[in-house]
Amino acid sequence: MQTDPRRPLRVPKRNWFQRNPRLYSNLLTATALLIFFSKPLYDAFIAEPEPSALPPREIRSIRIGPNTLIRVFLIYYGEVQDSLSDVQYTDVDYRVVTDGANHVLALGSPFKRHTYRYTPLLAYLVLPNLLVHPSFGKFIFSLFDILIGVLIKWILLNCYRSNKISIETKLLKLETLNNRNKYLIKRKNEILNSNNEALPPKYIRMAELSAYCWLYNPLTMIIATRGNGDCVSCSLVLLSIYFLLKNEQTSTQHFIAGMFLGLSIHFRLYPIGFCLAFYLATQNRTLEKWHDIVRTVLQPNAKQIALVLGTVLAFGSSTALFYWLYGYQFLYESMLYHLVRKDTRHNFSLYFYLQYLSSTFDVTILEKILTFLPQLILILMLTVRYGQHRQTLAFGLFAIAFVMVTYNPVVTSQYFVWFLSLLPLCVKNFRNIGIRKAVFIPVMWFISQGGWLLPAYLLEFKGWNTFEFIWIQSIVFFFSNVLILQMLISNYDIAYNYKID
Repeated sequence: MQTDPRRPLRVPKRNWFQRNPRLYSNLLTATALLIFFSKPLYDAFIAEPEPSALPPREIRSIRIGPNTLIRVFLIYYGEVQDSLSDVQYTDVDYRVVTDGANHVLALGSPFKRHTYRYTPLLAYLVLPNLLVHPSFGKFIFSLFDILIGVLIKWILLNCYRSNKISIETKLLKLETLNNRNKYLIKRKNEILNSNNEALPPKYIRMAELSAYCWLYNPLTMIIATRGNGDCVSCSLVLLSIYFLLKNEQTSTQHFIAGMFLGLSIHFRLYPIGFCLAFYLATQNRTLEKWHDIVRTVLQPNAKQIALVLGTVLAFGSSTALFYWLYGYQFLYESMLYHLVRKDTRHNFSLYFYLQYLSSTFDVTILEKILTFLPQLILILMLTVRYGQHRQTLAFGLFAIAFVMVTYNPVVTSQYFVWFLSLLPLCVKNFRNIGIRKAVFIPVMWFISQGGWLLPAYLLEFKGWNTFEFIWIQSIVFFFSNVLILQMLISNYDIAYNYKID
């Protein structure tokens, strides 16, 4: 049977993988690399840094396999959505950082890319995007995302162990006062000089469940797999908390904590609001009056000096290095710009509509003061209330981050990971919150976000004039956050509810 030469041949319809063979092969290569490096990465991130100091049953790895697969799936899904839909899954900032890495690869400045306003370290971190695969940076950010969950478990195990040692020490001290038994005195000295005390399984499970609150949070998984690098600064903050709260309480560990805190400030400016809380948590006594706080600041102890030196050294050296490489442009774009930044398009902030209406006017000093003064007062109050005790430091940092995001002139969804990474450290202290409030709080938070996203979508993709509706939803979202923080503070219980089993 002969075909009519005038009739065009019927070409079978190709699927998405056939239309994108190079992208498909690159994804397979990235997956192969991830599988190849999975064993050493898991060994590095899951095992405790000091396994000899922990009892065997506490060195149980967090089951990160399922949530790792979810993240890999989301990265693959993002590639498909980006090729088929106008609504891009990949964060626009990821493309900006990749373009900055392209300039670095050409031995230039990442700030040649317009709107690159991050530390150059972030561009160096995603260089494999250009050398290996365009989505390699998403895998790197996902690994930092998983590291945050592991750090949450480490910090909570350390808190439980520290509290257990403290309680047993007090009990044995009372017993030795009434009975000068050599065994009791020896037992007390062993507890004081050892961290090998086993924890009951229920507290190990609580630490793991708190880590899962982060690892299986859909919002944080989506933010990381879209290519946002805020998980790097969050992991640095948690590393600083981990070293600050370690039981040994040496000057060296406080210096290391300061180093991680300084690096986190270099990556993102928001951890600078944690500095006073870190400083006060390192003092050895309760501060009841303001002049006691002033005296503590002016008369630091050895641990506080080590903490400050580590912070200043890490932040100062990294900033000086890149200032030497890229000049004032680095200083302005990565740091100073964020102090005067405006988002006249749309964002979650209560101040967005004010910025939109005054976009053609210069910002006055009075306007900046009135914008930042409320959050500054709240940060100082929360620092004094929760920041001067090691037991309440985590909740204090969470509340400070929550206030900084809620009252900030510019609020985007990636800012939420600043406080969401600290929230799992406080879950164990919300034992009296009840099921109704535990369900009501996240539902209200997500609904208030959804109410904002609808007019924002109509503005961004449909071109509708919905600025007033976005502003109204920003007000609703702001007061929702205020109510949530009030509920969390009123239901926060400092006690660990620890019993000697």
